[in-house]
Amino acid sequence: MISLRGGTSLGNLLRFAIAVEKVVNLKCVRDFSSGTIIAKSTDSAPKARVKWYYATDVPISKPEWFNYQREKEPEKFLPFSDYDSSKLENEYQKSLAERDESKSKVKLESESESASEHNELVEVNEDKLFQVNLVEFTLSPVYWDGPIYEVRRGTWFGTDGIPLPMNVSQLIEKGYRDMKPYLFEKHEAEKPNKEVLTEFNKLKDQIREDFAAEVDISQENDLLDLQNGNWVLFYDDKDAVMFPATMNSKYQVGVIRKFGPSPISLISVTPIKRGYTDDLGESIIDKISSNVPSLTDTFQTEFQGIFSKASTSELPSDDKVNREHKGQLETDYDHDTSGKSSNREIDHLILCIHGIGQVLGPKYESVNFTHSINVLRHTMKSVFQSDDSYQKLAYPNGSDPDMTNNRIQVLPISWRHKVDFHPNKPFKVLDKQGNPKLPTLSQINVDGVKSLRNMVGDVALDILLYYEPHYAAQIFEAVISELNRVYKLYKKRNPNFKGKVHILGHSLGSAISFDIVSKQSVNSDSDIDVSGKLDFDVENLFCVGCPVGVFKLLEQKNIVAPSLLNKKDHESYASPTCTNLYNIFHPCDPIGYRMEPLVSPQFAQYKAEPVGFAVKGFNTQIKELASISDGISEKIYKASGWFSRKDDKTTNENALRDIVTSVSFGDRKKPENKHKSQKVELSGPQLQQLTELNRTGRVDYCLPMGVFDFSLISAVSAHISYFEDMDTAGFILREVLSVDKAKVHSKIFMTVN
Repeated sequence: MISLRGGTSLGNLLRFAIAVEKVVNLKCVRDFSSGTIIAKSTDSAPKARVKWYYATDVPISKPEWFNYQREKEPEKFLPFSDYDSSKLENEYQKSLAERDESKSKVKLESESESASEHNELVEVNEDKLFQVNLVEFTLSPVYWDGPIYEVRRGTWFGTDGIPLPMNVSQLIEKGYRDMKPYLFEKHEAEKPNKEVLTEFNKLKDQIREDFAAEVDISQENDLLDLQNGNWVLFYDDKDAVMFPATMNSKYQVGVIRKFGPSPISLISVTPIKRGYTDDLGESIIDKISSNVPSLTDTFQTEFQGIFSKASTSELPSDDKVNREHKGQLETDYDHDTSGKSSNREIDHLILCIHGIGQVLGPKYESVNFTHSINVLRHTMKSVFQSDDSYQKLAYPNGSDPDMTNNRIQVLPISWRHKVDFHPNKPFKVLDKQGNPKLPTLSQINVDGVKSLRNMVGDVALDILLYYEPHYAAQIFEAVISELNRVYKLYKKRNPNFKGKVHILGHSLGSAISFDIVSKQSVNSDSDIDVSGKLDFDVENLFCVGCPVGVFKLLEQKNIVAPSLLNKKDHESYASPTCTNLYNIFHPCDPIGYRMEPLVSPQFAQYKAEPVGFAVKGFNTQIKELASISDGISEKIYKASGWFSRKDDKTTNENALRDIVTSVSFGDRKKPENKHKSQKVELSGPQLQQLTELNRTGRVDYCLPMGVFDFSLISAVSAHISYFEDMDTAGFILREVLSVDKAKVHSKIFMTVN
């Protein structure tokens, strides 16, 4: 028996109950009050407004190293932009026409052909970083391995704005075209009448036998069996409902018919509509967060339990990870893609190589490198739009800058999953009985603080692998092949690209990048050379949070430009072949080391070049105080009670004063310090040692400590903060867009430590 929600009915339900036996057997009847059969011409079906969507919460599949199994259907979908949706629909219709013309009967019965054979891969979303397979209806990344999500061609929609699954939607559409409900006479719903409903409920037992009879669906011209346990009842050209096939009595179906496309809900009856409307999209878009999650905050949240004394838990479950990762498709990319933004002109391609710990990627969101690079791309765009100095560099000829295009693209390069060592997987070496000859790393781990040991092992293990010749060779092969693959694919997808290529390496990735560009052995005791050749010249090599300095010190190798390197000295020097070498570090980063002292030990006496704040604001204003003369600064310092209180014996404990003065005046304890920072001129052969490595005459660059960047006080957080740090993004922007500037020839000034 059908149930009613809301305590309401429509019109004269009692009169309807008497007439329902006659009504259910009529063919194209929509005028229930008169019982008249409506017959119209066989006009073609009206065209529905189609909108394409993609899932964001539950992937169909993930790369094999995730060991992922899909356990439920996706529930959250986002619409493609109008531009992408129109492009998808056009290509879909074109592919349908082509297949109708060219497919033989055998091919019609087979869906095994790949999309590439039909040219049915359509580039979509921000910068065409994703593609839709029009045969399999899937969304996948173009340049990296990542989760694959379901795509739906929205023709029939639920009230939540989400399109019905493709197979269901296609069955409904076929039934719609066969039954032609768009020819039914529309009727106006009668006003609810609680009294009639009450009276009808008193009489229903008397007429139960008449209403208990099942509907013969083969005789109905408005009912469709989906063969999945559900029926659909069509009302008119756009409205229908879907309900369980168990609700098949004449009474239940009759009530559903009588209610029509009304806002009143029936339990288990789902209203559906044909065609996209703007209000459907708005209901979804309004729920999307525009804030990109902070990497440092995410890291601290995820790892605080591991470092807790009481923590004995293992890595989080896949369920938890799925919940954490599902927001990335929503926050990482621009959803309002236009033809202009989708086809922006690029002058610089930056390929980014990850460092240690990516084996934890399937478990922890904060070590998802693709997300980190998406954050960097987002940060660089934000910085570019907020300061016209970057815009002038990108558009130097006085032309109006395109605020949506900084002319730079950044893409991730992942390598860890291609190395055949995993903490929880056995080696491929077997004994005579066919059993694993060696244990896994997890099997030799001890029980104390096991979760912490697992995490540290997963992270530190990558460094050990890098210094073991067998795995070092795998790492180099994986990184070089992936660099070349992504570069060639980008050139293929963007044939007009004639720009420069840069490499950004983070952490261990910077050491790998440095060694690849240097084309030399991993360490002084190893005969393993970097095999393979890059298919492009490297303009800028950005080493971020880089341990190269300590690695080369342990290898007892200096760093020298190729132009200054004698062949006989090749084995005792590291010689990067990039045009410009940059070593960027945050002062709190324990993994970052300097490089310039390895060029020459005399450079150890000079400070690294400070990186300015990327965008003018409070931090910039505070820093600019340092440019004020010592006399004025001292007066400001003494006069302001905000910084100092003469009558307070605990002046030295004023934390706010210490923070501001540390930013404003560098290493000086107080402005009263009469010792100015000493500047030394560098020129001639000494300068050439650096200008041959970088046109600016500097290699080491130190990021500023922001006044309110308290999260950076955490050393580990500082190591992963570069990708969302505006100053790092601004520095990379400025240097990449300035590659055509002339090299420093005369002199530079360096600050003495």
